[in-house]
Amino acid sequence: MTTATQNTPETTVHSVIATVKGLVSVMSREIELLRVMKIKEMSQLQEQKLVLVNAYEQGSSELKKDPSFMQHLDPLLKGELRDVIQLLNTTVTENETALLAAKTSNERLMQAVVEAVQEQKVKSSTSYSQAGVLAAQKAQSTQTTAPMHLNQCL
Repeated sequence: MTTATQNTPETTVHSVIATVKGLVSVMSREIELLRVMKIKEMSQLQEQKLVLVNAYEQGSSELKKDPSFMQHLDPLLKGELRDVIQLLNTTVTENETALLAAKTSNERLMQAVVEAVQEQKVKSSTSYSQAGVLAAQKAQSTQTTAPMHLNQCL
């Protein structure tokens, strides 16, 4: 014989609080990995993060079904819920900042690699430009030519 257990709003609140704490923990770890650029290790956290996000969304939607119960919720429990939600919001902002910083850093690195490859390609090129000069010679001549100004005052 199976009995259906119905979650009370208080039980759902406790579940949401536990889920948010787990999510904050995973995101904090993700932030640490981003700061030290251990991107590969972050992939291990993604599945755990996804499970927690889904659980949070499910718990939140349960709580939204009957918003009036929050008026009768124990003030300490309500305060704890408010605090963990605020902590989650702060962590999400930190996570976003760390992700943007890592993205910018990777983009700069890739741009530097592309420029270095292009420069090397021009230096070692054996093709002629439109002016009939070897591209490698043109690259060398532009690098060795120094601007010159003559003083025309006598």
